Amino acid sequence: MIRNKRLNQKGLTLIELLAVLVILGIVSTIAVISISRVIEDAKDRALVGKAYALRDAANLYLKQKILDGNGLTENITYSDLYDSDYIDEIKDPDTGRYLSSTNPSYIQVSGEMITGVCFIGEKRNLCTYKGVTGPIPVKDLSVEFIQNN
Repeated sequence: MIRNKRLNQKGLTLIELLAVLVILGIVSTIAVISISRVIEDAKDRALVGKAYALRDAANLYLKQKILDGNGLTENITYSDLYDSDYIDEIKDPDTGRYLSSTNPSYIQVSGEMITGVCFIGEKRNLCTYKGVTGPIPVKDLSVEFIQNN
């Protein structure tokens, strides 16, 4: 009786094993593609977030200039903000390296209002609006305006 049970036990056939491996390969491919897309989306949102951080620092800088009675300028540069300690070094979302204090990013000012942001990373930028190179209006800052350098 015990002998018959052993003979009736079956293992996986080669075809079944190959089917399992193919299914695991398909699932892992889908997972890698999905994770890659999530990472790219996070980098896009981080780039927009850096532009907003630049805008917020420029807003404080501008208010201080107004309070001090200093003349207002058309643009506030990343360098102005960094040199005046209104912002720390910004880390580029694509490379993970800090942007130098000479980075050409700037904030556009009109009167006493911030009207646009031009953020330039090492690989990509937020500095083209509707096909025209220049600052993006603050109300329109989004991932759809990210361009490669």
